[in-house]
This record gives sequence, structure tokens and C-alpha cells, in this order.
Amino acid sequence: MPRHSAVLLLLFCLAPLTYGQKYRLGERPTNQNPADYTIKVHISGIHFRACATVSAHSECQAGLYADATLDGKKVELFSASDDKDLKRIVPGDYLARLYSSKPRYEGKAVLFQWYWLLLPDKSASEFEITGLSE
Repeated sequence: MPRHSAVLLLLFCLAPLTYGQKYRLGERPTNQNPADYTIKVHISGIHFRACATVSAHSECQAGLYADATLDGKKVELFSASDDKDLKRIVPGDYLARLYSSKPRYEGKAVLFQWYWLLLPDKSASEFEITGLSE
């Protein structure tokens, strides 16, 4: 009987760890449910830069910049994606969701806000807003 109790206690303690588990650095969500992605994104242009600097304190890395309309607002999106992602992202319509559960400022898209962009194969790629325009 004590052995069963120990197993149940162990399972009870591990359950919360698996429920809210986040993705590790470099991991991307796969087999995503499109219903979880409620933000409409239209990508109208894509630019690849072999040396993209995100901030004054970051290293130069390859990156994809996209001219997009996110929830009706014109934005520039940035992704430090690998070559595989760059080939799968083309101009067109996509769905997105916020990267974290933090709310947007007054419900609006703001600079440096991160999003998961749902790709046609139901995987997701992370993007950051790096520019806004009218």
C-alpha cells in the first residue's frame, strides 16, 4: 500500500509541471490548433538580411523582416529564423497569437511585442514587432 501512495504522490507533484510547460529556447510549437491563433496577419513583403542587429547589445545574426498588417495595423516583423523557416514563409495570410500571456498596451500592437506565427504545416515561428507605420 505505501508503494502505491508514493507513486500517486509523485504523479500528483509532476502533473502541474507538464500542464503549464513552456517551450525551451530554440524549440518551436508543432501540431498547433489553428483555433488558438486568433490574430490575423497579412504579410505583403519579405526581406532577408544576413546580418541583422536587433539592438545595440545583440550580435549580428541572419534574420527575416516582413512587411505585414497585424490586426489592421501596418507593422514590420522580425524573426531570427533558420533557413528552413525562411523558405516556408511567403507573402500571404497567416494567423498569430501572442508569445506570452502579457496583454498588449491598450489592446494595440506595440514595438518589441512577440508573436507566434502559425505556418501552413501547423508549426509556429516567433516574430517580434520592430516597426510601426500608418
